[in-house]
Parts: sequence; structure tokens; C-alpha cells
Amino acid sequence: MADYHSSKNISAQDCEIIRGAFRKSVVENRIAEQEWRMHAEELARELTDIDEIDPDVLDWIVAK
Repeated sequence: MADYHSSKNISAQDCEIIRGAFRKSVVENRIAEQEWRMHAEELARELTDIDEIDPDVLDWIVAK
């Protein structure tokens, strides 16, 4: 995914992929809800190579 982010924006499709990966990871690793946002940010950074993830995107990723 990182190859497509020259403007440091995350596409809607990538957001969907990250959200799906986040949800799966939370269940598989039994991550406590208070750690979700930090986990989502780390995952998004890892998958996109973008250092600063938009807080609104993180809110959407961790939303129930």
C-alpha cells in the first residue's frame, strides 16, 4: 500500500483494508479497548509508511 501514498493521504480503499486488519488483530490478539487507538495508529503507520495519521481516520478505524 505504501507505494501509492506520495501525497501522504490514505485512500478510502486503504482505510477499509486497515480497518479490517485492525478488527481482526484486536480479536486475535485480545487487545483491550483502551489500547485500540494506539494499536490502530501503529497498524496504519506500518501499512502505509505515513508517520502522522489523521485523527479522524483513527476515530473511524476504532469505531464500533
